[in-house]
Amino acid sequence: MVSKTNKIRNAKMKIRKFKKKANPFKIDKVPYIDYKDITLLQKFMSDRSKIRGRHMSGTNVQEQRDLANAIKNAREMALLPYTKRVSSVKAPRSGEGRGRDGDRRGVEEALLQLDDASIASSTVFADDNISIEATDDVTQTAVVEAETVEA
Repeated sequence: MVSKTNKIRNAKMKIRKFKKKANPFKIDKVPYIDYKDITLLQKFMSDRSKIRGRHMSGTNVQEQRDLANAIKNAREMALLPYTKRVSSVKAPRSGEGRGRDGDRRGVEEALLQLDDASIASSTVFADDNISIEATDDVTQTAVVEAETVEA
């Protein structure tokens, strides 16, 4: 006897007939998955360097396992990155409009405030006529020759 939930599930599965993706390794006639074949491995990774799932890539279980191991080996050998930065600023969703301190400000304002805080500079006087301006940010260091300080 079939339960009520199984009847519903079977009815939904009959409606949701979908075509299985073709196996990309058989189409390209790849003899084996090699960790040095970066162009092949990148086809199975997302834009953020995540490994795509089996249903999205169209591979079978064994090939997905081999593919994941090859991608992990290529990452260890520094042929593929672990992550990639995606430069997109999203608008805050409803409920995410408040910052850390509870104030309502946009994402751009929060980013500008972080940039200003990370470039805090300090001036150190080494001699009477030379001052060195150093910043916390590694990319922005400068040596500035100052005028003589009169006492």
